[in-house]
Amino acid sequence: MAKFDHIVIFVSNLDSAVTDFTDLGFKVTRGGSHGLTENALIIFANQTYIELLALKPFWHSPLMHMANRLGLLQWQSERQGSIYCRLVRWVNGDIGPVDWCVSVPDLDSTLSQWREAKQDVLISENFSRERIDGGIVRWRLGGTKDHDVPFLLEDITPSDHRVPLAETTDHPNGADALKAVQFKVPDKDSANKSLTSLLLPALAKEEKQRELTLGQVNISFEEHNEPYKISLIISSPGKQPQHLDFSKSHGTSINLEP
Repeated sequence: MAKFDHIVIFVSNLDSAVTDFTDLGFKVTRGGSHGLTENALIIFANQTYIELLALKPFWHSPLMHMANRLGLLQWQSERQGSIYCRLVRWVNGDIGPVDWCVSVPDLDSTLSQWREAKQDVLISENFSRERIDGGIVRWRLGGTKDHDVPFLLEDITPSDHRVPLAETTDHPNGADALKAVQFKVPDKDSANKSLTSLLLPALAKEEKQRELTLGQVNISFEEHNEPYKISLIISSPGKQPQHLDFSKSHGTSINLEP
């Protein structure tokens, strides 16, 4: 079964972003290093998370900055036709929320169904990350260039190695489980249709549209003029809803709700 896994927020400086989210009352867990990037995770009780992703300092050098501006990395990845071309766009665009991920138990089977649905499927790739404790985490990514649908992840090593729950979810602000995610899109009907047809085909056949749920997380799309690209609703034990400081949430609207 497909499950919501995480959102990706690209940040210019990982240490500053960790400080901002810590100030918002989250416990931020350093994820480690993978390839050109380093990350930190804000993990919730239902094993979903926010990924704060930044380029390693080397990639801020004048030479690499010029290569990025000229689009050389994007050109090379597009030429290969792999999932890398989607990932490279994260670091070539604006900072803030850049993508979202759904985990699946069988990546090849899911992508085969997407090909049958006439989707332009990218070549899947294996990835790994060295954790702070030295452990190696491995997974596979796949998907399409279409940002109306998430990229897909299949764990190679156990999922709790990639998203550990022990001592990572006791957030001082009381955040518990991620309940809902809303995405800003230019055409919500198109986005709804794409998601349901590819990941919730049984729901797509129903006459009356129900809520879109992946795992334990409600997914919705909206057209609006607000400055945020993604809105999160996170359960908390408090008695009153709380909207967290947008100036520190890096383009994401975050609401804690009882």
